[in-house]
Amino acid sequence: MVLKAREVMHTDFLIVDGDITALEAAKRMAEAHKGYAIVSEGGKPVGIVTEWDFLEKVVAREADPKGIRIRELASAPLVGCDKETPTEEVVELMVSKGIRRLIVMDKDTVVGVITSKDILAIFKKYVDEISSIVARFSATPF
Repeated sequence: MVLKAREVMHTDFLIVDGDITALEAAKRMAEAHKGYAIVSEGGKPVGIVTEWDFLEKVVAREADPKGIRIRELASAPLVGCDKETPTEEVVELMVSKGIRRLIVMDKDTVVGVITSKDILAIFKKYVDEISSIVARFSATPF
């Protein structure tokens, strides 16, 4: 059975307007317990900002988070896939682009996000299932 992006994505993502400050975005991310936020302009998703962006572009440079618009920190353009994309392609895309979060789209609308943790959860379930099957064969006398 081939899993599709829609079956492994999570839908509790955070979207912030590109015009808010880095400080406000960080507060919203902390409140939502998210390590990222999708950045939108005029209601359209245009980028993503991660905890690494804050570390590298604000903290390490000793910049004032009140004086930076979140659009300035965001990675753009967004890397995404369709909700029907097979997970094998999702993994290939994430690896080839060197990203930990992939936006899942239905036409022009963000419907979910797949993280590296989501992918690891799939593989853990798969390994557990295989281990169970192997254990049954090992317990069967020949």
